[in-house]
Amino acid sequence: MYLPKFLHNYSLARVALLLLMLVLFAVGAVPSYFSGKWAWVSPPNLVNLNELRELTKTGLNLGEWETSAPQIVKIGGRNWVQQNIQEGDRFVAGLLLLNQTGPMHQPQVEWMDIDGFWRWKRDSERSLTFEVNPESTPNPDQTIQVKSRFFRGWTTAQTYAIAQWYSWPTGGNPAPFSWFWRDRLAQLQGNRLPWVAVNVIIPIEPFGEIESVRPLIESLSQNIQRALLEGPYTPITTQE
Repeated sequence: MYLPKFLHNYSLARVALLLLMLVLFAVGAVPSYFSGKWAWVSPPNLVNLNELRELTKTGLNLGEWETSAPQIVKIGGRNWVQQNIQEGDRFVAGLLLLNQTGPMHQPQVEWMDIDGFWRWKRDSERSLTFEVNPESTPNPDQTIQVKSRFFRGWTTAQTYAIAQWYSWPTGGNPAPFSWFWRDRLAQLQGNRLPWVAVNVIIPIEPFGEIESVRPLIESLSQNIQRALLEGPYTPITTQE
């Protein structure tokens, strides 16, 4: 198969994905061109915008885990929702959520804002992938897979294990572009892909190994994604 020089460094899978996106773009762009209405200039409304905004007031209920009342924390000029996750009187983890605030609000530099707010140094970065089977979807046997960024953050006072991802109704990923192209495909069909930025922060021993809390942070992450699916994402999942 002949490839242009600028594609030589890409795998066939990536090239195939690129070509598929170009085809989908063309299929969606031709009707938009003749109608004079470009989806990405005037994107469709978010059907669950009110539910997303309610997160700032209600936070998330994680079922078996107790959560504190939500508080608003200003990070990077935006209002993040902060909750403590507890087991009885014992603090387990901190939760930070940033909900999409409007149809033009896209994931951008949220993780940089978090780094600047906590002023931690980072290392031991790897992936943490987990699956969720939400009961609120028409097909409860359908598994939703989420990939999160899992790393260690440390300051002179404390060491943490952190999981971060952009959550959406059909999955999640820490990379903004992963949401971006899915949202563009949804727009071509007259839909949108709502998102929430999620941070789970667990204190660990000074310079401790983050693998020691992988089962815990994975369990918490599954509960958080499930709570989003059965909460603010419900108008989306019930339509599918």
